Amino acid sequence: MESVREVIHSFFVVDSIWSVVFRGAIWFVIAFFIIISMDITKPEESSRKLKANLGFFLLFLTLSTALIWMLFGYQAVPLNS
Repeated sequence: MESVREVIHSFFVVDSIWSVVFRGAIWFVIAFFIIISMDITKPEESSRKLKANLGFFLLFLTLSTALIWMLFGYQAVPLNS
């Protein structure tokens, strides 16, 4: 379990190569959504579909981030008596 924690921690440390790889993977996912959305024979539909796909992707990222923060983001604070 400790090794999994170290690997996940290395994704978010600024001076780690794995943080660069992690950010690159996120950019590739976003680029993949853009490429898939633009690959339509009718140009007037591609812009609308791109906006819809990116909107759903951003909505998913926002909601999942908020839900994960609400689930794991609090810390117990001792009461000062």
